Amino acid sequence: MIFAIALAVLLTGCMSKSEKMLQALDEQGVGMLIDNNGQVTSYNAPGVEDLLQLTANEPERLKGAVVADRRVGKAAASLLITGGVKSVCTPLLSTPARQMLEEAGIPVHAREEIPFMVNRDGTDLCPREKKLLEAATPEECVLILRGGSLVGKQMLDMLNQQGLSLLVYNDTTLTTHTDRGVRDLLNLLAEQPERLKGAIVADKLIGKAAAAIMAAGGVVEVHTNLICTAGRELLEKEGIKVFAREEVPQILNRDRSGQCPFDAQLNEIESIDECVKVLQNMPARL
Repeated sequence: MIFAIALAVLLTGCMSKSEKMLQALDEQGVGMLIDNNGQVTSYNAPGVEDLLQLTANEPERLKGAVVADRRVGKAAASLLITGGVKSVCTPLLSTPARQMLEEAGIPVHAREEIPFMVNRDGTDLCPREKKLLEAATPEECVLILRGGSLVGKQMLDMLNQQGLSLLVYNDTTLTTHTDRGVRDLLNLLAEQPERLKGAIVADKLIGKAAAAIMAAGGVVEVHTNLICTAGRELLEKEGIKVFAREEVPQILNRDRSGQCPFDAQLNEIESIDECVKVLQNMPARL
């Protein structure tokens, strides 16, 4: 009985704070409020644009925060989860969002729950929610929200599970490669450039050398375990979507005593074509 009373008091306190956040949301007429250790910030971009920006550029704002969001569907829930929020309150919650938040162990308080978020005129599902119907995890949802494809994630999983070095998917055809370094990419560019044009690529690790070859070949989407900053910047400058599990200042050589020898030759070169020419003239094995 004492435990039950204590729990009821605790829950009432939590609900009270949630309602205060929601009341502030209404009074200020904003789309989202984030309370992080007493520092409250407001946001008002449409949809989940603010959450997309925060998770990409200011993740510390969400970590451990209490968030009040005007509408929380599967898209918002996935970003809140990957952002590491402490709890969520909202006037309107979708069932898939509630299930996702509860599975992640994040308390959620909603004034109303609906089966799915719908578009503005109520004639169909919200466009972003519709894109996430097949996504099973918050990470998959975020990938799709950022313009990536589930096939790219599946390719990287396959690469890791089978000990491969490179996978290339183009026109429903998947090719696997096992050579070290950038030799497979160079061979594809020279002998089968059509395989890279418009392709989705999963590569074990990507330095500036691999990035230059991918850009020269016309790759459109890249998934990797590890990427260096120069490689990411080169790819993004060319409009190529990049999804990396970890970013480092530079890719190291095999004995980790210095920079990757392929990348080291490209440090002062900005032109993609020049990068490729240098790489083509280097020994196959280093």
